[in-house]
Amino acid sequence: MLKGTKSVSMNFNSMINGRPVVYMSAQIPEAGNASTSITVQDRDLYEANRAECRKDIEAFNQIVYAAEDERVTGGTADETEK
Repeated sequence: MLKGTKSVSMNFNSMINGRPVVYMSAQIPEAGNASTSITVQDRDLYEANRAECRKDIEAFNQIVYAAEDERVTGGTADETEK
């Protein structure tokens, strides 16, 4: 018997001057709770560009929320670049 789960996986980076500064990922299963991870990859660039990075993190959170809502309503999530 094959048993498993299906989920949506998302991976984004907050980029500053072409360099990845913050890595963001999410797993959104068909049933259950989503899990997200946010990792600062370049502390110096993050500190120098906190406001921009935080905007990207908020945009990422909005994408995750939309995907969660679409899961509940039966829609499909679109890839989005912010």
